[in-house]
Amino acid sequence: MQSVNSEAEPRAQSADNVQMSPISSLFSSASLASAQSSGLTAIATGGQRLSQDAQQVANPDSPDVTGPLVDLNQSLALAEAGANVISAENKMLGTLLDAFA
Repeated sequence: MQSVNSEAEPRAQSADNVQMSPISSLFSSASLASAQSSGLTAIATGGQRLSQDAQQVANPDSPDVTGPLVDLNQSLALAEAGANVISAENKMLGTLLDAFA
């Protein structure tokens, strides 16, 4: 009878089986979602404010349209800033993918 020695056979360690993306350790997907979410929120808020201000300007009973006209420009700037956040996030993700490709 032969004795079976379990220590003589090499076993795969759990660290040998871990498959991890190199990107995951450098840049979490939560921050990507957060950047995109912030950009989308800014665009949505800008759109809502644009709509409200446009209604005030178009209302013939509105005594002073100077405030809503100024707000229109601010709302447009907010929506553009949100689009720029999303664009920057997309470029950054593309750069990371190119670096690890």
